[in-house]
Amino acid sequence: MRRTVTIPRPKAFDRHKALIQALQLFWRTGYAATSVDDLSRALHLSRSSLYATFGDKRTLFLEALRFYSEQVISRTARTVQEAPSPRAGIRAIFDELAAGAGTDRGAMGCFMINSVAELVPYDPDVTELARSYSQAVQRILADAVAHAAAQQGLPSDHTPAQLAAYLFNALQGIRILLKSGATREQVDAVCAMTLQSLE
Repeated sequence: MRRTVTIPRPKAFDRHKALIQALQLFWRTGYAATSVDDLSRALHLSRSSLYATFGDKRTLFLEALRFYSEQVISRTARTVQEAPSPRAGIRAIFDELAAGAGTDRGAMGCFMINSVAELVPYDPDVTELARSYSQAVQRILADAVAHAAAQQGLPSDHTPAQLAAYLFNALQGIRILLKSGATREQVDAVCAMTLQSLE
């Protein structure tokens, strides 16, 4: 009696997972230091398959940076929305960031900041992504500040947009501190001083 041999089907290619792997590689090593061969090995794709799936290295990098931006914006909005109050939401954003002190993720810094430092102003697409990212996060913060002002008022004469710009600048600065090896105590002190602007 002839036996039927079943050959397992190869797993379907997971483009989303591959994009995340590319993002992590670019995040760790930067754009210039990441070669197409590095990407091929990390994504387990031949060069031809990599080009067919994502286009060239720059196109893949921009997609990864755009994906990172969308994730951070979404997480920031969710943190504010799920908090018991607008002030608590803003504080939670800073607390989540401070928790990265002394961790590998904290030491990697912010992928957006890293990319801006490496490529802006030489790459207009990165410049535009960074501008859109900044505006989106500041809108979330400005809305939270405006709601906080409506509920309890604010001690400052500054507008919600101005305070949001100040908070965003502090967040970006803290990300740089984390990358440079700042301790949790140091980061907590900066967060506390920043949040005093809302008290």
